[in-house]
Amino acid sequence: MAPIRVLQVMPAMDAGGMETFVMNVYRTVDRDKVQFDFLYHYDKPCFFDDEITRLGGRIYKTTVRQDNNLPRYLRDLHQLFAAHPEWRILHGHYSGFGMFYNPAAQKAGIPVRAGHSHNTAYEPNLVGTLDRLMSSRFSAGLTDRFACSQKSGEMLFGRDPFTVVHNGIDTARFAPDPVRRASLRAALGVAEGEILLGHVGRFSAQKNHPGLLKIFAALCAQDPRMRLVLLGGGDAEYVEKIRALAQELQIDDRVIFAGVRSDIPAFYDAMDAFVLPSLFEGLPVVLVEAQCAGLPCFVSDTVDPDAAFTDRLHFLPLNDTAAWVAALGQESFARDADAPQKALAAGYDIRTTAEFLQNFYLRRYKEVTP
Repeated sequence: MAPIRVLQVMPAMDAGGMETFVMNVYRTVDRDKVQFDFLYHYDKPCFFDDEITRLGGRIYKTTVRQDNNLPRYLRDLHQLFAAHPEWRILHGHYSGFGMFYNPAAQKAGIPVRAGHSHNTAYEPNLVGTLDRLMSSRFSAGLTDRFACSQKSGEMLFGRDPFTVVHNGIDTARFAPDPVRRASLRAALGVAEGEILLGHVGRFSAQKNHPGLLKIFAALCAQDPRMRLVLLGGGDAEYVEKIRALAQELQIDDRVIFAGVRSDIPAFYDAMDAFVLPSLFEGLPVVLVEAQCAGLPCFVSDTVDPDAAFTDRLHFLPLNDTAAWVAALGQESFARDADAPQKALAAGYDIRTTAEFLQNFYLRRYKEVTP
């Protein structure tokens, strides 16, 4: 019997937390039973395209986020859904455009329309305001709802019922490895005795890179051993603004812009601590990974406290630079050797998450298919 095919609706499949979560699930499900297809809202090459194709997925790209041509987008949706009657389940991770693709899917006869909340707020700009207004109509078009945390579900779905699904990871990949640590630190030019702080996240307003650099500059004034590595992609103009800020703060020689990398577990090994001063978050995949690697983690108090499954996670006031400097200045930078087992016990292993979603897809498919 051929596998059922589930359409995953995304902005695109660039390197990011939401995208990594979906790929973690995709790699782990039994693809003889469940296969994923992907609908993008950008027509461009993306980080995960090749892997999706290798795993048997099909990718369909629209241009609406580039040309804002809604009539064309609606025609594309109508034609796409009509051409694929095998899609009985749609799993939407892009809430803003759900007001368009959910009704189109329902009209085309796709009976299961699941929605997934991955965040607790919106970008503090015009795009974020529009996203919030558009997302307010997301829940009404859904038959099933998931969220990465209680707060993220309440933010997007209000009083509508939803199920929290943990952002599972392959815990074995993130167990500390001393050999990887020594090798990558040498490649990065991190000297013996230097303390390497790390951040993983897309360059965007949400991730608060300016705030991070100001914290780091204040920390460097106190301790010259400090280095910082930034991983992630984003708008080139915004990345250059962050580079310019590092120069303005006179810390550019201590900051490593590592870009988008596929060897993220090795970077956690190389780090001595993980920092995440985001303006808002759902339950970040990177924070699950960093904790699993045993790192002390310093995060803004905007992050859901349910994210903690080790005692190495420190919540700090978003706009209190002195508090961050004091906390990092007092840190011993010792790792939690039992962190991978704690991640398993807390339900953050991807096998648990993938099994839950696979069973959901198979059950719902059976319920709606004659």
